Amino acid sequence: MKEGKTVDRVKIKKGNKEIEIVIRYPKKSDLTKIWKFYNKVIKETPFLARITPVSRKEEAKWFRETMEGMRKKNEIYIVAEHKEKIVGSATVTREGLQTHKHEGVYGICILQEYTGKGLGKRLSWHVLRIAKDSLNIEIVKLSVYKNNRVAQKLYKKLGFAYAGKIPRGIKRKGKYTDDIIMYKVLR
Repeated sequence: MKEGKTVDRVKIKKGNKEIEIVIRYPKKSDLTKIWKFYNKVIKETPFLARITPVSRKEEAKWFRETMEGMRKKNEIYIVAEHKEKIVGSATVTREGLQTHKHEGVYGICILQEYTGKGLGKRLSWHVLRIAKDSLNIEIVKLSVYKNNRVAQKLYKKLGFAYAGKIPRGIKRKGKYTDDIIMYKVLR
């Protein structure tokens, strides 16, 4: 993983314009942009595990750990950028248990105004390919809210299969929903 290295350039439609999104590895100078991006996503969507904004200190700690995880080949994290603004990110993190080191946990976030344009599919395709090739990840799993049908549809298009559900596995603001577990075999 080379900091800031471009993975892909994607053209998407935004309004009546075609814009270019750069998919790349993060660099140290991205901390503030990623922090602002993630806090905006937290405000926009009811489908994240995080509900409250992230402090700058928390984000800095997470960012250091993520960069170290990438150096140690335990994690892949890529961002989508438009005009110097982070608009999406995707990650695969290796499981920590010795018997599960061949597994990774997948996650994705995209700003609302950039969803539904194919960016999630492209980000996901790249992060899964890199996890397979660079980390030798064999299986990727994820957790998704039962009522997040858009995400489930994307995951099915990407080849994820339904593994099961944990009834009332998610509790957000005092309300429960089922936690849907999905997986994809990469090799």
